[in-house]
Amino acid sequence: MTATVTAPPSTVTAPPTAAEPPPPATTPPASAVGVLHAYFGAVNARDYARAWALGGSTFAGTYEQFVRDHATKAHYDLTVLSVDGGVVGAAMDVTQTDGSHRYYTGTYIVTGGAISGTTMHEVGNPATTPPSSGQTPSPPAQGPRYFERCADAWAAGVAPIESGEPGYREPLDADHDGTACEPSPEGPDMTATPSAE
Repeated sequence: MTATVTAPPSTVTAPPTAAEPPPPATTPPASAVGVLHAYFGAVNARDYARAWALGGSTFAGTYEQFVRDHATKAHYDLTVLSVDGGVVGAAMDVTQTDGSHRYYTGTYIVTGGAISGTTMHEVGNPATTPPSSGQTPSPPAQGPRYFERCADAWAAGVAPIESGEPGYREPLDADHDGTACEPSPEGPDMTATPSAE
């Protein structure tokens, strides 16, 4: 008597390459705060592909650079200070791999389920810095800003942006008059995006 045993077919999946992150396994969270918690949760778990899909390209030009940038960071501790639509005021305590801490404050801009801009900047240790007047920290008038689209600058409340101000970029200045993301007679230009550079 002969018995035949049939095994189910197996599939082999190739591991993702370092050059391109794999697609995210889940859909992004709907709220701006949810996106930030998902992003930093993914970074803390070293799930860089998920973090990249949630806006990692805002912080680095390539996926490889994004992964390298996190090599000296052990943990991110996000504190949400305010929420205004897609603009989230935040403070951040970043524990470095050597045990030291770096502190940041500012805003994150979330559009389309991903981080699309930020005004975060390094500040002193809030535990050793005397409080100014009991007010919530706010981003400085000057400092690094980057907006992918004019809609992000409008959402952050900084548009229009004059040449020389943080956040001004020629690709956002549609009529090349030195003012980016300026309102048109029909309302703000929410669609201006940078041209291929």
